[in-house]
Amino acid sequence: MGTGPALLEYDPVIRMAVIKTAADHASQAHKGQLRKDRRTPYITHPARVATLVGMFNSSHVGIVSAWLHDVYEDCTPDWIRQTDEFIARLPLSSDEKADITAIVDALTKKNTIKGKAARLSNSLDRILDAPPEATLVKLCDRIDNLLDSADRNGGFTKRYLASTDEVIGKLEVRASLYGYERALNLLIQIRNANLKRL
Repeated sequence: MGTGPALLEYDPVIRMAVIKTAADHASQAHKGQLRKDRRTPYITHPARVATLVGMFNSSHVGIVSAWLHDVYEDCTPDWIRQTDEFIARLPLSSDEKADITAIVDALTKKNTIKGKAARLSNSLDRILDAPPEATLVKLCDRIDNLLDSADRNGGFTKRYLASTDEVIGKLEVRASLYGYERALNLLIQIRNANLKRL
């Protein structure tokens, strides 16, 4: 048996190594960044999203995308360039690398669009045209962010619940179509829970 992308079909160790290198890359890209509580290292968020994506039986493409999903939105232009190069060097097929790029791009809110709500709507529209695992990564991203928002003031939570309803509304058909109902249902349960009691 040779080496290269075809080996990935047979060798789960290679897939795990690719996921680890994506985790390492994201950790370096987000180094020094903190979550909104100004205490928690930012990398805990991509780590939790990648874990959720894996729990919902995503492929290595979805898990790598989860690790990288906030780099283009939250890191410097140099890290964006390095991430483009990182994806290009992965020992994956050209289709898998294109899928990772498309998923990460779809999840990246464009700061050239005015207003948070408009940026989210645009991203969700692009997710609908992206590879299917973009839907799962977004559902898991929202699950983690919604749980994280329970610590904040009521105004933030109220706004975030409204935008979560948009995420659910726009992605529910696609989630059902591609077998991501468990992730969708978990998001709905968390959205409807009284998180302040946790």
